[in-house]
Amino acid sequence: MWLVGAAALSAQADLVLRGGAVYTMDAARTRAQAVAIDDGRIAAVGSDAEVASLIGPTTELVDLAGRMVLPGFHDSHIHPISGGMRALSCSLVEARTIDAILAKVRDCAARPRTDAQGWLIGAGWDLSLFPAANPHRSMLDAVVPDRPVFLEGADGHSAWVNSRALAIAGIDRSTPDPRNGVIERDRASGEPSGTLRESAAALVSSRLPPPSSEDRRAGLRHALRSAASFGITAMIDPGVDQDDFETYVAADTAGELTARVLACARPLGVRAGVHGSTTAESSAS
Repeated sequence: MWLVGAAALSAQADLVLRGGAVYTMDAARTRAQAVAIDDGRIAAVGSDAEVASLIGPTTELVDLAGRMVLPGFHDSHIHPISGGMRALSCSLVEARTIDAILAKVRDCAARPRTDAQGWLIGAGWDLSLFPAANPHRSMLDAVVPDRPVFLEGADGHSAWVNSRALAIAGIDRSTPDPRNGVIERDRASGEPSGTLRESAAALVSSRLPPPSSEDRRAGLRHALRSAASFGITAMIDPGVDQDDFETYVAADTAGELTARVLACARPLGVRAGVHGSTTAESSAS
């Protein structure tokens, strides 16, 4: 058996995983059977017999029955809060055809409205399904004619909106492309098609009702559950603002932060992009 931080190890471990195939990432001792965890940290690794000495009356035992134990994965670029909120919105990730996307949007529109302005917000539509990755607002108008719609693309750099959303944002054929952005247009009429790229999406997203602190907490909880299901135990969130920091702190205080998070502060002069990424500040002028 070899110990990790042996000086801090109590007389018994809090948790012991045994009867498994433990892959240690140690070149000299790549395989083991059992792992002992004490105070939230790996305390010892070895055979079942070796680790048995650390089992006490209050130790939680997990029989792995031959299953493998691996070190957790580390995601080096992820936005758990915004990503979780998108997943809890009108998620279009699983829609594999245009008809399936529109059917999902129609179903989402039938749900009870959750904000006073009545926006339908979603994400994840597959750009490759549409000619030139440019879906038209008329398709959304047909299924949601009476309320504004804002749908982020799966690429994280595009948005698809309906005519009501364009009107609220004041976008028409005379609106110039913002710096670092493109308002896609009909070739014949010059009218906005309903697809917005990069900073052009912010012309509409800036009109969306801001998420509440509970929206953010719910998004983070969802993202952490999803991360854990894939074995992700640590992550870097680049471009974190004050609201994000407060969300992480609240989750940590409540014991809900189940992954180690390196939260990188967003630089001054940089705002959140379409997909939670960061882009330089820009304006429509």
